[in-house]
Amino acid sequence: MASAITADELRAVQLRVPGWGRKGYATDEVDDFLARAGEALTALALRRTPQLTADDVRDVVFRKPGFGRGRGYDEDQVDELLDRLEHTLRGASA
Repeated sequence: MASAITADELRAVQLRVPGWGRKGYATDEVDDFLARAGEALTALALRRTPQLTADDVRDVVFRKPGFGRGRGYDEDQVDELLDRLEHTLRGASA
């Protein structure tokens, strides 16, 4: 079961690069989405309605980085983080 996450915890996460020979998620796409998620978590903490929903988190899809753009972020770590985000946002809407 995923645990809830705060905006501060999200901002402190250091995402890893996948193992050698593997491609992960495109860093720019993940970074942009996590910035939106941080704003949503801050809104929750301020008892405001977030502009991102649990369904948005569940449905997000990231591409692989293009040739020459590095290996991206480790998919397993990002997916675990997304699970925590979805859990937090879903719990807030209950």
